[in-house]
Amino acid sequence: MIVQWCLRGLRLSSPAAADQILTSGSGLLSNWARSQHRVYWNEVTAKLTAVAIDRHVNHFNDLDPDSSQPYNAVTPFISLTAGTVERLPGLATNKSRRALDTALWFGSGFGASDTAYVFVCWVIVGPRPAPGVASMAEEVRDLNQYRSYSAFQTEGEVLAKISVPDNQIRGYESWQRQGTPRRWIRIGSQRNPRFVEPEVLTNIRELIS
Repeated sequence: MIVQWCLRGLRLSSPAAADQILTSGSGLLSNWARSQHRVYWNEVTAKLTAVAIDRHVNHFNDLDPDSSQPYNAVTPFISLTAGTVERLPGLATNKSRRALDTALWFGSGFGASDTAYVFVCWVIVGPRPAPGVASMAEEVRDLNQYRSYSAFQTEGEVLAKISVPDNQIRGYESWQRQGTPRRWIRIGSQRNPRFVEPEVLTNIRELIS
């Protein structure tokens, strides 16, 4: 298992809305979890499938055949980004795709706003896909694990499931696009006082028997 730092870009109405994510205790929630009055784990496990991952990654805005709603309204996953490397065979080179660039793109509503909020968090990923394990995020950016072609692979996506717990979110940064030419400038940050550093985790220890 690997502790993976990730970013989550959100388009929010105000710093107060960003603060609410840190102070609510709920963490970062999937759209499905946000819509539920109460989350039952038998419902969670039914939603965490390889088919559902493909819908989230490649058919996010399509109609969900199970609910007759757009899949983005009922997805149990949360898109994070950790960056990735894009291979450019025509130029015989590789291009780094920065996580921050992707987070700002999503956090600005795909360039519609000059303000963006970027949350910094960590999740646990495994060396192999494990769709049904809610506590493990899926490293869908990794072509060694997810080999089917996706037009969105360069987003460096890591999928958290149901929620990113509050104490795994270090805080958020507020960014604003300024000047000519327009450039992103970090204008503030907020630390989560309940954040737990991932260094507390170690490898698996066997039972004493």
